[in-house]
Amino acid sequence: MRNKRNFPHAATVFFLLTVAVALFSWIGSIYGLGKVQRLLSPEGIRWELRHVIENYVQTPALGIVIILFIGCGIAFHSGILGTMGRAIKKRKQISHKEKRALVLAGCTLLIYILMIICTTFAPWTILRSVTGSLTNSPFQKGIYYLVSFGIGISGVVFGYASGRFRTDKDIIKGMSCLFARFADYFVILFFIVQFFSSLMYTNLVEWGGINSQIAHYAFHICCYLPFLWMLNRGKIDF
Repeated sequence: MRNKRNFPHAATVFFLLTVAVALFSWIGSIYGLGKVQRLLSPEGIRWELRHVIENYVQTPALGIVIILFIGCGIAFHSGILGTMGRAIKKRKQISHKEKRALVLAGCTLLIYILMIICTTFAPWTILRSVTGSLTNSPFQKGIYYLVSFGIGISGVVFGYASGRFRTDKDIIKGMSCLFARFADYFVILFFIVQFFSSLMYTNLVEWGGINSQIAHYAFHICCYLPFLWMLNRGKIDF
């Protein structure tokens, strides 16, 4: 328990890493280490101010997580996840009303999946690209929205069928509930983005002989790992 309390927050770790990048780039520019650019320079500060917001809001992980939070939040708030967990683990018998709500939600989700399959792989391929492929198609571009919408609509059906939802306000509350629960993820993501963007700007990756593709993969892994860690950091009853 003491180690957990003393270990710095993930946001602090990436902030300190960004500071380290600034210091290393300063030292590297002094000693002429390849094409290393100083972050702590007038040019570096101007670059930081021009791109700090742009780099953050254009990070793919930000939009993906926000979209998934909306749909998954509805499912979480409706109680469908907790009910499914109780039904699978058989810790507590679910009521007849909950069983009926689960069946209705499951049927709704099945119909939704069949509709996506039909509009993507059947003759009515409106979700494919103009060339008929899945590459750069509406299906590929909107996959996270389709997943979130499917989860959300099944949550809505369960919520009303089980009596958990009574008005549209319950749906809106569900859409926002995960943002409150995992608010610090967006703070962590901000510092992750600043660290990697600073790392690429200073050319320390190139100087270290690290393939830019590896740095790209590392960036995406770091964007999602904190969220997975946050899911397991406490006892979250879905």
